[in-house]
Amino acid sequence: MALMATMLYALVASASAKPDADTHVPANQRLTSVGGAVVGHPNGWPEAVPLPEGVQIDGYQCSNRYCRLWFGLMDLDHVMALKRSYIKLLKDSGKWEELGSPRDQYEPQAFHYTGTMPSGCGYTMEISQGAIPNDYHRRYRVSTSLTW
Repeated sequence: MALMATMLYALVASASAKPDADTHVPANQRLTSVGGAVVGHPNGWPEAVPLPEGVQIDGYQCSNRYCRLWFGLMDLDHVMALKRSYIKLLKDSGKWEELGSPRDQYEPQAFHYTGTMPSGCGYTMEISQGAIPNDYHRRYRVSTSLTW
């Protein structure tokens, strides 16, 4: 009986760790959203760094002092709206400054946190996007990476 329970647990654990067909992200690294708002906070993502509002976060990876989030698939109009609103959120906080100036709307945008963490480190964030190859709906994936 204990052997069957162990096998059942292993099957359930491996099923929950399998990547989703659309996002290629294991279930234990996906955040849930309710009404468009993110429920929870990625494990390892600093509390001081705001998350974009009203967008689905499909997955994340955090290790040491680096995190990467990627958001739900969206068309170009939604990509640009997300980037504009998230960049506005960062700039309006008064704690972030833009590093460089992008040449056009498709360039990654990088920001530096002007305040410091208790450890004395600052944050650097980059927001980027990429097209999904062979996607009939011409969707894009927006991601952000954070280093501190």
